[in-house]
Amino acid sequence: MRALLTVFSLAAITTLDDANAARILGLFPHTGKSHQMVFEPLLRTLAERGHHVTVVSFFPIKDPPENYTDVSLEGIARVGLEVVDFTSFENNNFFLKALGVDHIVKQMLDFHQLAEMALGTCSKLVSWPPLATALRKDYDVILVENFNSDCMLGLSHIYGQKAPVVAMLSSTLMHWSADRIGVSDNPAYVPVTSSDFTPRMTFFERLENTFLNVYFKFWFRYSIQLKEQEIIEKHFGRRIPDLQDLAKNTSLMLVNVFHSLNGVRPLVPGVVEVGGMHLNHKRTVIPSYIERFINESHEGVVLLSFGSLIKTATIPEYKERMIMSALSRLKQRVIWKYEESGEEGTLEGNVLKVRWIPQYELLRHKKVLAFIGHGGLLGMTEAIAAGKPMVVVPFFGDQPYNAAMATEVGLGVKLSYEHMTEETLLAAVQTALSAEIPTYLLFSK
Repeated sequence: MRALLTVFSLAAITTLDDANAARILGLFPHTGKSHQMVFEPLLRTLAERGHHVTVVSFFPIKDPPENYTDVSLEGIARVGLEVVDFTSFENNNFFLKALGVDHIVKQMLDFHQLAEMALGTCSKLVSWPPLATALRKDYDVILVENFNSDCMLGLSHIYGQKAPVVAMLSSTLMHWSADRIGVSDNPAYVPVTSSDFTPRMTFFERLENTFLNVYFKFWFRYSIQLKEQEIIEKHFGRRIPDLQDLAKNTSLMLVNVFHSLNGVRPLVPGVVEVGGMHLNHKRTVIPSYIERFINESHEGVVLLSFGSLIKTATIPEYKERMIMSALSRLKQRVIWKYEESGEEGTLEGNVLKVRWIPQYELLRHKKVLAFIGHGGLLGMTEAIAAGKPMVVVPFFGDQPYNAAMATEVGLGVKLSYEHMTEETLLAAVQTALSAEIPTYLLFSK
């Protein structure tokens, strides 16, 4: 019942007049730019409709509405924008490979990096004056990112916040998120988000999935939650309720998934799927040199992007040569998001490397035929909304799972970066461009 009341309240505050404007606080302590891209449209829209919105994040928005207040966390931690080196994906641990556990160890190590980020940020948030000023004010609802930290929940309690809490996730439900709102995550059919499993698992996959499910819940509890609680209590010199209990006061979860890609699983009324919320359907201008490159193509264009976290220029030379060789054999032209390129792109044969691309606008272009991506939910959602087939090359996080689900439901082709060759890349792109991809993809939007 509490969840339904919160849903109705959120619906109401998007339609009320100025006299009934709500006071909304957004707390987003993660440094990943792609995460904030999910939340920003909702926050901006709430402000444009007359509500008073205060947002604490690493990413102040451009041209904010009049009643939108940014509380910047810039300087607390390194912002996650083109910071991941390609060489970190070169797996040379032959011992772990021989044992067949290299993929398990990789998932565990990836999550330990998230713990370091969370604790480092929390240790600075407790003494960040602008945050303290924001938390001392009164609000009608608090939106909090639920990812690798519960520090903001503890700080909200310290400053006496009583408003209902809405958790926002830029990905599917995390392993530790389900319990706090009463969602079943039975490992027999709910894959761990960092795995490449689908709900149709073999016995041994279920065994591995069960181990990782239990491990990650204990990991979050003991590597993050209890340590963040210690940081908060030590700084303020007093005890607070267990962060695990504070987390269970969550009234609503907005989750950036939709069942056509992520599959169907048991949910509760307090969990609402909002996949595609970040999509901006207003047409934007494509840079003239990119528009010209597309219009001059006779066989169409393929779009290639490895997202905002990976620094493409760090790709090993042998791998780049292999990718370029495969792409050069296509009849289509290729646009590759590559940050180290000329001001108006760098043309190499049929491949135009550009620093930045208006990705969703390009995917909606009638001459763009397919998308090669890394399995991030935002890019995949945009490709599906535009009705474009995909070649998915996952690297870390939820990307392997997203790639597996895209293959499972017939939206694209999954390709391993580690084992990718010129021939397998070429074959994958040609498959995505051919009739072998189910025709319903063209109507997915």
